[in-house]
Amino acid sequence: MLQIDFRGKVALVTGGGRGIGAAISSKLAQAGAVVWINYAHSGERAEQLCREIGAAGGVAVPIQADISQPEQVRGMVETVIAESGRIDFLINNAGITSVKSLLELTTEEWNRVMNVNLDGPFLTCKEVLPHMAASGEGVVVNISSTGALTGGGGGAHYAASKSALDSMTRALAREYAAKGIRVNGLAPTMIESDFLAERYPDEQQRSKLAASIPLGRLGTPEDVACMTAVLCSPFAGYLSGETIVMDGGRTFA
Repeated sequence: MLQIDFRGKVALVTGGGRGIGAAISSKLAQAGAVVWINYAHSGERAEQLCREIGAAGGVAVPIQADISQPEQVRGMVETVIAESGRIDFLINNAGITSVKSLLELTTEEWNRVMNVNLDGPFLTCKEVLPHMAASGEGVVVNISSTGALTGGGGGAHYAASKSALDSMTRALAREYAAKGIRVNGLAPTMIESDFLAERYPDEQQRSKLAASIPLGRLGTPEDVACMTAVLCSPFAGYLSGETIVMDGGRTFA
């Protein structure tokens, strides 16, 4: 039987306390990794998830930091290294959006989305990758979106942030391959989470969205979590610089 074993590994998941991030945190812990669950504001949710993971036999630690702030990111990574000694997996999951047309979009809103969706992964990679390089191994998974391909996801600000993230994924994969580090991305769409529910609160509307997907259903956070675990594992040992589209066949149907 093929199994993923992350015992002895340490993961840092940004935005790891809710939605897709929570599923990823749980999956990596289930496989044996010590998981540091980053949050900016949802401290109670992150702490509750850590308790749930602990009750299931895993190990998870909540850690607060606004990933758009360099000093906070630096402090977060220093804490993880000081207490766990290493970071094997960095999952850049935290992201935000809003539904705005170009003429409605303010410079402040553009910057806010870019600060979290693009600057955040840049800052975490800048702090984490030197530690991975020193150990000679590591995996980065950037959670992107099909909005990078379709222009969807809320507006030009969101689509641009995710497209730039995909480009950064390729650049870092090239730069750090010789140091034993793999960098990949996942681009999900229509995942049944609080993120989607906030944008499409009407259940009938979500049912119509599910019907538009060739596989006949919305994706789940578990779908994304399972693929993230695969990308972190030796099963994806020859994969780097790719952003995998996870959309049930919708984008190119």
